[in-house]
Amino acid sequence: KGLAKKAITLAGSLNRINCASGWDADVKNKLPLLLATIFALFTILKSGETFNRVQKSKDAQNIGEKLLMKPHNIQVLTLLHLLGCGKASVDTSLESHLMQIRTGEGKSVILGAAAAILGLLGFKVRCV
Repeated sequence: KGLAKKAITLAGSLNRINCASGWDADVKNKLPLLLATIFALFTILKSGETFNRVQKSKDAQNIGEKLLMKPHNIQVLTLLHLLGCGKASVDTSLESHLMQIRTGEGKSVILGAAAAILGLLGFKVRCV
């Protein structure tokens, strides 16, 4: 509950924009924190119960971290790039981005996280 409320509060503190105007510096600085909050919630929801059961076992040190379902680096980097974070270019618009993600690199997770971020920021989101 706390992480979800934190994500909603953080998203609510950001200025609403349209796709063509892009992000201002304040939004760009807060997007990675919003993304981290979404992925922390994802990790807890996907592997929380299993992780908690293993932590109580004698082999917890060896297998506990391996059970956590965490985002891959490429997923985080792709989302940050698509959202315009870390770009030094003048163009900050969100239109016309194309990314190639290889098989097994988590396109569904990227799509879900992007939909969550954009939905929290007030965009109408529909995944088909």
